[in-house]
Amino acid sequence: MAAADVPADALTDLRADHNELSVWRVEPDLANLDVALAALASNRHHLDKLDYTLLDEATLPGIPIKCVRSDGSTPYLAANATVHRDLIELTVQKVARLAEQMIGLQRVRVSEKQVERLLREALERGALDRTRMASKLLSELES
Repeated sequence: MAAADVPADALTDLRADHNELSVWRVEPDLANLDVALAALASNRHHLDKLDYTLLDEATLPGIPIKCVRSDGSTPYLAANATVHRDLIELTVQKVARLAEQMIGLQRVRVSEKQVERLLREALERGALDRTRMASKLLSELES
């Protein structure tokens, strides 16, 4: 593969729905990273590791991709309202350019054990709406 090529597998992480991609805005000092990770993980069906990549929001206008505040749909209601964003009006070309920007960035893996800790802490603080969580995930956290 040529150096400038982006592997097709990179697009599986960038699945758009209605030409939008759900993302989380993380502060430059990473102060709200755990909130974003807990929100993402709380929407899953079971405990598992979590991979993420941080992209500088300043690269989006050059693609050009619009980033708008939107309510997320996770059990972490406060995060949905404050940290969730949507990348909108996406096209195949824009997603491919986004993947190209992301390919050189660090991909960080959060272990299942770390994910479990984040979710348990959020549950203890009352940050997660238990009624919106998958029953299997909730039972894994409560066992």
